[in-house]
Amino acid sequence: MKDRIKVCFKCHKPKEVLYRCRYEELKGWVFLCGKCLQVVKEKYEDTYQYGGTWKSKKK
Repeated sequence: MKDRIKVCFKCHKPKEVLYRCRYEELKGWVFLCGKCLQVVKEKYEDTYQYGGTWKSKKK
């Protein structure tokens, strides 16, 4: 099993699970942790788009 590392786009903390999304005027996809994702979903509910879940442990 391979361990990978990514950091949250907003809080910049490394996490084992991140959620791919885009919102507001962002053209590309970003990865957010669960805590930051909740804030974005509430604040940008009209433009928020989910794009999948990323996990650090890949088989």
